[in-house]
Amino acid sequence: MSKLFVLRLLFATLGILTNLIAAVGDEYRPGEILVKYKDGSVRTRHQMDALYDSSGVRKVRRFDRSLGGLEHLYLDEDTKVEDAIHAMLQDPNVEYAQPNYILSIPQFSELTYRSFLLPEDGPCETGAESPGCPSSVYVPCLIPGIPFPPGCSDSPPSVTRPVVGAAPKETVPAIEDPDLKKVYGLKKIGATEAWKKVRGSKKVIVAIIDSGIDYNHEDLSFNMWRNLRRKNEEPVGYDFVHDDGLPYDDNHHGTHTAGIVGAVGGNGKGVSGVNQVVSLMALKFMGADGKGNTANAIRAMDYAIRNGAKVLNNSWSSDSGRFNRALYDAIERAKAKNVLFIAAAGNDGTDNDGEKPAYPASFDNDNLISVAASNRNDVLASFSNYGKKTVHIAAPGSSILSTTPHNKYDTFSGTSMAAPHVAGAAALLWAQNPSWSYKKVKELLLNASDKVSTLSDKTVTGGRLNVLKAIQSSEN
Repeated sequence: MSKLFVLRLLFATLGILTNLIAAVGDEYRPGEILVKYKDGSVRTRHQMDALYDSSGVRKVRRFDRSLGGLEHLYLDEDTKVEDAIHAMLQDPNVEYAQPNYILSIPQFSELTYRSFLLPEDGPCETGAESPGCPSSVYVPCLIPGIPFPPGCSDSPPSVTRPVVGAAPKETVPAIEDPDLKKVYGLKKIGATEAWKKVRGSKKVIVAIIDSGIDYNHEDLSFNMWRNLRRKNEEPVGYDFVHDDGLPYDDNHHGTHTAGIVGAVGGNGKGVSGVNQVVSLMALKFMGADGKGNTANAIRAMDYAIRNGAKVLNNSWSSDSGRFNRALYDAIERAKAKNVLFIAAAGNDGTDNDGEKPAYPASFDNDNLISVAASNRNDVLASFSNYGKKTVHIAAPGSSILSTTPHNKYDTFSGTSMAAPHVAGAAALLWAQNPSWSYKKVKELLLNASDKVSTLSDKTVTGGRLNVLKAIQSSEN
């Protein structure tokens, strides 16, 4: 039995322990709730003040008017979340009230292992900021105060967020990307052949709702969305963690997913995304620790919809989703604006049809596509969640090479890597057929999947993404 196998077994066991601890602990932000008022309800200032007082509310933060009476409420220090929700629900104008649930990058995937398992990658240089080294990816300690795994920290590192550089010009004529052949997923889903018909379009906006993006990366900067209306304040998106216009990635996760969707193709650098040309909108709602909350996720989604995004990539999850009505409603609002919501199925290796599904992947919104991870042999990855009723399709998600901050590249694994393959495929279809509805795009992507025997009982389609077949079908 190899040392590496023993370490992974140990980490998996610790993962189970951590999940048990989380199950009995807080999965929401203490001192905060979300409240939705009934449509058409009439509320006077006096009534609202009385309701806030009875519920222990100290601060009110309202969402955009289009979100239909949703409020983010901050509670007094001595007010419990459960008590505030109970008090709010006594008011006949309140449709629902809920905690501000925590959302996070799926844990204990091979992405996590790679952060600190160095034997297969070789030693790191002292103090190096390089792929695979502990200093390059923040690793939280499994138990606060105990330095395990080696190199972990209880506090995310402080990262200086750079200003957004000027948009570079397109490389003309195109120069082959040197590491393109290393990205097996592109060939597997037929993207390299699909580019002969459509390379993508800057008019199609894909929102990367994640930990941010290194917007100055040599292989991403040309494809970054540019906010022409507020270019000096929010040039490429928004940071809902720091509440400003510099959504820089201090985790690496968001930059990696962005590269899968749309690393620049034909610029003679690194790799290419599913789209060689696209507009990537950086929306940061998760911090360096890979955690965010429902309120900020909703704000990010609303920002994306308001600014013209057609596809929302969401490589994150929560176990509390079945109670997260506010998140479900936000996805419904995206549907009303003809926007697709792509979700990672989760990395627990479990059945989302079962008792503990991952959310938002397991919601039943019609504009949602839930994505499992497959490997280069079209076998479901060992870490990937699945579900014959709830997980729609599989896509490459094991050992995926993509962009990471500071003009670097690395190989990560997870359903987080599978989801952006589908998000990219949707964007490529929309580039060719800009007038299509989300229903048409979703239907074509699912119907054109390659049926694989190993996936027959694992997903709704029983198949793996094939964007080339989808493009060809759209021409018939």
